[in-house]
Amino acid sequence: MQKTLFKVSGLGVASNTAGKKQTLLNNIDLTINTGETIGLVGETGSGKSMLGWALMDLLPKGCFVVEGSIKYGDTPISEIPNLRGKKAAMVFQDPMQSLNPTQTIGKQIKTILGKWHGNKEETTEERAVQSLERVQLGSVVNIMGRYPHQLSGGQMQRVMIALAISTRPHLIIADEITTGLDANIKLEIMDLLFSLQDELGVAVLLISHDLIVIKRYCDKVAVMRSGEIVDNGITDKVFLNPKGEYVRSFLNGQEKTRKHKKTKTPIPKQEVLLVSEFEKSYGDLQNKHTVVKKVSMVLCRGNTLGLIGESGSGKTTLAKMILNILERDSGRLKLTIDGLEMENLITPHRQIGAVMQDSVGSLNPRMNIHEALSEPLELMGLSDRHVKKRKVVAMMNDVGLDQELLMRYPHSLSGGQRQRVSLARAMMLEPSILILDEPTSALDVNVQKKILELLKSLQKEKNLSYLFISHDLAVISEMANDVGVMYDGEIVEFGSVEKILNKPEQAYTQKLVDSSVWTSATET
Repeated sequence: MQKTLFKVSGLGVASNTAGKKQTLLNNIDLTINTGETIGLVGETGSGKSMLGWALMDLLPKGCFVVEGSIKYGDTPISEIPNLRGKKAAMVFQDPMQSLNPTQTIGKQIKTILGKWHGNKEETTEERAVQSLERVQLGSVVNIMGRYPHQLSGGQMQRVMIALAISTRPHLIIADEITTGLDANIKLEIMDLLFSLQDELGVAVLLISHDLIVIKRYCDKVAVMRSGEIVDNGITDKVFLNPKGEYVRSFLNGQEKTRKHKKTKTPIPKQEVLLVSEFEKSYGDLQNKHTVVKKVSMVLCRGNTLGLIGESGSGKTTLAKMILNILERDSGRLKLTIDGLEMENLITPHRQIGAVMQDSVGSLNPRMNIHEALSEPLELMGLSDRHVKKRKVVAMMNDVGLDQELLMRYPHSLSGGQRQRVSLARAMMLEPSILILDEPTSALDVNVQKKILELLKSLQKEKNLSYLFISHDLAVISEMANDVGVMYDGEIVEFGSVEKILNKPEQAYTQKLVDSSVWTSATET
């Protein structure tokens, strides 16, 4: 018989921002038993992550419990010593925000192991190696000596799982852990997590907006809306007989179509960005690892160039080099704006903006939204307070956000709202080019659709050019004119979206297209 591990009873959580109290969780009841897997689903901003943080007794600053309780067994979690680590561990959505960028992977794992198992160097080193081997990273060259930015998204997520299981917790909270990963890597990460669950006998709370993942792996599911659990039970029963119109429409709305549309009406080719022979390597002469290999591409005015490829293929590294926030080993970058050519740029340029996957990490948590949007203007020398306010309000209107959000902080916004703020911030200096790196991967399908429609309307209105990086081929089909396919740091195929997604020439591209259709690979 299963034993109750965590019990949430009548939980209410609120925040107090600028003197305004806001309810974040309301009357939450949830029981997690030993060894079971519970899925937690709901629209972006429904309170899923907030519940996960509450279970860890790790509520964000300004948030507090107003009613109810969370108990580990029969004891309130506030009275449990070593709750985080020994009793529960959390694997967060974005490993880059969770890992220390200044420390090697080996040092970070050994620090955790030393805290819980003692600091004897030989034992700690051996345990660290075993932890990495357990998550199938033992074959990665010099994995202990690498820094987080030198790993792919899938590798970093494996490191996070290794850290979580190293303390042998009773519950692992996995919060959107496959966001931003392609379908093949997503399956590998999920299969890895649940093989470790079987081996270690831990319970898993899986927070996700991907219902196919939930259906495949979870014994039970709870559906959240506006901070409340509106349906819960055995997974198959909830999906077959959803309670209420909202749950029914939410579950039905998550079913994505994977039919690829025909290419958009061609736009006259007017070059705005030229990337020529970009290369980037990490390591020394003995352990040199080239992650981008002589990549060239052209982006035209008003067009969207899609960039696809498996996690770790070099897409984000290429984007950072185009933004000139990561130094390239070699290659040439040219901008052509209103007939003016700017050759071999090596510093960030106001004509190139960026919206990254992680809207939380992209925004300063100590700045309210007004301050975040004003900052780019101030960096360009604009000091007139009234002019700044006028530009900020106009941009908020452009991205469909209410002015009342200006005094709020990033943590108090939903994922969709934060992504709109990130888009507004990227556009404050009126760039000609936006690099969009997985901008919708952390959003549920309904919010994702709204963001894509916003991007298309802004592109048409302002004649913007997009470099759109995504593992989601349905999104690429929706947005792109042309598509480049990256594999092992190289562009291996290039063409119109219709050609690449419907008639690919390379076997690797065909594999990506096939893996984007989940039905046969994931349905139970």
